[in-house]
Amino acid sequence: MSDDRTRTDQAANPKLRRLDERLGLAVSRTGLSPRTLVTYARDHVSVRTPSRPDFRDGNTIDLESPPAPGDLEPWSARFTDTVGKLGVQHVQLRWETPLPVDAPAEVPAADPDLVEAAGVLGLDLHPTTILLLAEPVAPVEAPAELVTVAPPSLAPGARGMEVSADATPVEVERRWHAVSVLDRYASGDSTDDWRASDEAFTAWAVDIYRELSAAGRATIWLALRHGGPVARAVLLHDRQGLATVEDVVVHPVHRRLGIASALTHRAVTAHLADHPGSRIGIGAEPAGPADHLYRRLGFRPHATVWTAVRAPSIA
Repeated sequence: MSDDRTRTDQAANPKLRRLDERLGLAVSRTGLSPRTLVTYARDHVSVRTPSRPDFRDGNTIDLESPPAPGDLEPWSARFTDTVGKLGVQHVQLRWETPLPVDAPAEVPAADPDLVEAAGVLGLDLHPTTILLLAEPVAPVEAPAELVTVAPPSLAPGARGMEVSADATPVEVERRWHAVSVLDRYASGDSTDDWRASDEAFTAWAVDIYRELSAAGRATIWLALRHGGPVARAVLLHDRQGLATVEDVVVHPVHRRLGIASALTHRAVTAHLADHPGSRIGIGAEPAGPADHLYRRLGFRPHATVWTAVRAPSIA
């Protein structure tokens, strides 16, 4: 059944649901680890990460449908009374609205009534475009070698690695260190930006990648130039046919060479080779560079995920 036909039928009969309804939010949750508690309720999904109350996307309430302006206040109160009990200082609600596959790369207009209601509550609205892979499109070859980082050993307490024949434990550990170091370049292009990056959170996030890699749920890719790591990308999947690519980061000196495109393409095609039929989604700032890049690689718009967030108050 075509997507257009499904939407027409759903409009005629509100009880019908698309099979991919709320897939945008599902993509946003694909990379969560067992450290995060995900609870499914009738009208929302509650996401809690007790070990990191400052992890916004790990402490959120995802709504089954877009809220009415008057719904924001009770949902914010529910967040505080449930997720907030774990010491979470922010408030975050998410929902999605569908996009046609031919939607242009542009910043969507928010519902003005929702914007007004959110403003009264101190919530800021932010859109993210969720795209799904239709058919991979190979980019121009980039001047970099693309390699994977071997997963950690599952031996209790071990720091050694399960490595391939062409990589020593020391080399693999260096690659994991590179995964951490490259994170700073997601913070900005200047030295001051890098110094301001949260190294403790980065260490925690990379530890999560180690766990997911060891469990067979993550593949970490590095791009090497002149023997050194200059970019990274992470592909995560939920073992149920849904995968996502996140944390595509390129060192500022090596940008605009096609490395991000090459990493993303290699990650998704390698995953599809091992898991045929998987659906792969990816999030991007609407109309931003990543949005345009992913469209060139064969991703097509699926939904806008709206995030209403109130940052912690500064004492």
